[in-house]
Amino acid sequence: MHVVLWFLVAVFVGSIFFVFGMKYTAGNKNDPNLVAKVGDDGVTRAEFNKAYQPLVEKIYAAKPEGPTAEETQRLQQQVLDSLIDNLILESTALKLNISISDEELAATIRRQPYFMDKSGNFDKDKYAQVLQMNNMTIDQFEASQRQDLLVGKIRSVLLDGILFTPGELDNYISLMNRDLKAAYVTLDESAYEKNIKPTEDQLRESYENNRNQYDHPEKVKIRHIFLAPTQNEGFQNLETAQKSLEDYRQQVLSGKAKFQDLAKKYSQDEQTKKLGGEIGWIERGTLPKDMEDNIFGLKKGEITKPFKLQNGYDIAQIEEYESAYKSNFEEVKAKVEEQYRKQLATEKMASISEQLASKLKEKDSLDKAAKDLGLTVTTTDWFNRTSGIPHISDSKEVAIELAGLYPQEWKGPLPIHQKQYFFQITDAREGTNRKTITDQEKTEITQQMNYERQQTWLQDFLTFQRKKLGVKTFLNG
Repeated sequence: MHVVLWFLVAVFVGSIFFVFGMKYTAGNKNDPNLVAKVGDDGVTRAEFNKAYQPLVEKIYAAKPEGPTAEETQRLQQQVLDSLIDNLILESTALKLNISISDEELAATIRRQPYFMDKSGNFDKDKYAQVLQMNNMTIDQFEASQRQDLLVGKIRSVLLDGILFTPGELDNYISLMNRDLKAAYVTLDESAYEKNIKPTEDQLRESYENNRNQYDHPEKVKIRHIFLAPTQNEGFQNLETAQKSLEDYRQQVLSGKAKFQDLAKKYSQDEQTKKLGGEIGWIERGTLPKDMEDNIFGLKKGEITKPFKLQNGYDIAQIEEYESAYKSNFEEVKAKVEEQYRKQLATEKMASISEQLASKLKEKDSLDKAAKDLGLTVTTTDWFNRTSGIPHISDSKEVAIELAGLYPQEWKGPLPIHQKQYFFQITDAREGTNRKTITDQEKTEITQQMNYERQQTWLQDFLTFQRKKLGVKTFLNG
């Protein structure tokens, strides 16, 4: 999904998990606007979509075939959980009389680079202009920022009270410096993929169901230069912008200047300016018709005449052009099979991972759980948090995660390269050949202990509050 930067400043979309501070009083479970009920409050579908959609767009940008059904379900649940947790934290802040002052809000906004002038100072006109370009009012944006700051503050207040004694720290250091052995299971998506042998009918069905992955509409790759008046300047300034853009256009056409150099110097789209105005590929049907009429139909290297946008004038240079492409099955069969096998392998690995975790949560040993699922268990040699895990490359970070576990405790799935691992500690002993711990190591272990305790406490707190508030979700209702 392609996003045109003059319509959207992506940094806002990725960070806003609320509908601008709008409160919703939860109704009954059949309310179509409700995806979660949290006590007397609720998460609306609009709030959910505002948080979920940007993440989906990022997935499509990195992976054109998009997420699998299971990946979509997991992502939706993660987003909904995050919204519910934030709503609980907001409610807690209200009860503790914690709030964000106008001064705190103003200081945060003034530090954001999107609203600064070339000297690094906050520019009130630019602030209003950027919000207007993103169809936000100042009140809406400031409400969302206030809410974001509030969640951060209540997290800090709750977690700052997590303390431990020097004796506990010494015990934790000893724990982290043990030697360990572990049993582990490896889940390798590529191995599952090799064993999938799809039939011709399955591939044809997959092709028809996902045809939009192989076909594409007419599209162009462009650079642009955007000029807009500030709030204190009116129609006359718009005319000046139009004339300036026509002058830039003529400079490029005559060979006196390069389009990208002019964009870097004059464009007021701060997000693309440093890239020489580069926007990238735009598909027909993603822009308003009057804009597409100006951009499509030109050849590579040609430049549009200045055309009006809602907030100013723009010119665009065509860098590449691709006509609409309608595939046929035989042409893309190899790609269809590759994506089909990968999707089924991903789904299979996710399913096995979920089943394995479920059995381990029920106190099954890794040996028994693996045997039930037809998986192979491997046992490590002795290792410690600084050595990494023998015969598993780049596993030092995982060794650190395992260092705090006791025998029979487990962790997983833990990713290493393109594989996933489940570990269960089978044995532990006092660390051998250990040098005296350095101040730097002690600082790192202290930070690790503090982080682990805070995260455990916060998760327990949120779980308790969910039960107390009787949280119910209706995402698929």
